[in-house]
Amino acid sequence: MTPRLLPLKSDIIFKLVFGDARYTEIIRAFLVATLDIPGEEYEELKIIDPHLERDSPDDKLGILDVRVQLKNKKLISVEIQVRDIPFMAERVAFSTGRNLSRRIAPGQDYSQITKAVTIVITNCDIIADGTYYHHKFWLYDPEHNVGFTDIMEVHTLELKKLPEVAADNPKENELLDWLRLIRSDREEEIKLLATKTPEMKMAVSRLVQLSADERTRMLYEAREMYAMDEMVRIKGAHAKGKAEGKAEGKSETAINLLRMNIDKDTVSKATGLSLDEIQGLSNYDS
Repeated sequence: MTPRLLPLKSDIIFKLVFGDARYTEIIRAFLVATLDIPGEEYEELKIIDPHLERDSPDDKLGILDVRVQLKNKKLISVEIQVRDIPFMAERVAFSTGRNLSRRIAPGQDYSQITKAVTIVITNCDIIADGTYYHHKFWLYDPEHNVGFTDIMEVHTLELKKLPEVAADNPKENELLDWLRLIRSDREEEIKLLATKTPEMKMAVSRLVQLSADERTRMLYEAREMYAMDEMVRIKGAHAKGKAEGKAEGKSETAINLLRMNIDKDTVSKATGLSLDEIQGLSNYDS
């Protein structure tokens, strides 16, 4: 029986398909469809650190990037995030800045810094104030619509916002096909998309190969379990923090009321603290 295809929108499967140095045609075709970069810059495309630690699912929570260096040393980082994690935009900005800082060696001047580009594919809403699926961000003055520099560039690709109709130009349609392939859980659609281009056919063939590999499936399942456990832990820590903050707020309110010479019974009713708890606050500063 043919095994069910693993999801391309899993960060670990995405990395194994798009980040394999033996199949650079896949990531090249995806980048050409996504970015406005001259074709000759892809002539010396190199995947940086292509090896995934296949025995360890807990590298980072839901974040495994594919890092590519082009002919002019431009660095492109592609990552996929299917879970809604806190401060996603801030984290992407931080990682882009860190990639940029790595582009200059000691003793070099600023003119030698090469551009850092981040592409983040999400299955959640990272751009709350918009319905378009693809945004490109530079540093610029929003009041006067003047660009400052494009040395840091961030692209967001939101899978939930993909249009159902075709676009007006072939390049955008190719990007939409790639994103539909990444998003899809339906094998019929995946097989249909595999007929679009040789690179998409190669990506689907690689996906089929990985899906039939027992070790890869075990790694995927371990990765998913780890990610779910981490999300439960984060939510638990957040709930605990809220509870602790609420208790601290009650204590502060009680202390303020006691400082106003309000009797303990009234303070207990106002704050919900027991008389024993209020008695424990008797060492508050007068």
